[in-house]
Amino acid sequence: MAAASLFIVQTLVAQTPAISTKYTDTEIVQIINNYRAAHSRDVFPPDNLQQKFRADFPKARDVEWETANDIYEVEFEIRFRDFKALYDKSGHLLLVVEEIRPSELPAVVKNTAESKYPKFHFEDIEKIRRGTETVYKIEMEKSFSDTEVKLLVDSAGKIMEERFDY
Repeated sequence: MAAASLFIVQTLVAQTPAISTKYTDTEIVQIINNYRAAHSRDVFPPDNLQQKFRADFPKARDVEWETANDIYEVEFEIRFRDFKALYDKSGHLLLVVEEIRPSELPAVVKNTAESKYPKFHFEDIEKIRRGTETVYKIEMEKSFSDTEVKLLVDSAGKIMEERFDY
């Protein structure tokens, strides 16, 4: 019974809308990088974006919007889980970031992180869907230390980025 309830909760939380196919994966990465390099500001989004967002994430709560370079970022919660989404000004969904637990990582991704850093434990994990790809941003911390590693791992378990913080 508990396993069935967990499955239902995970299914309800995990249902996210399709990413727009208007842009290539490379274009989406460039759009995201340009957005992050700009100074965003809080905003009340246009009606078309609000309607698209409500259709994409009908259970969203605690919604906050920002914008820069004609890109809109929305942070929100669904069932006590943090999300972030990026839309262009026409309402095309570019990216969805979802906070997840270690148990929700694909085995190949989890095994990559744990085998590379066996003395570290998982701190924060985000599942990032952008374009046609899914990647995982993983923060791991070494026990009894201030050492932290941040990884970006693709769905096949390949480490794309790796950075240490001390």
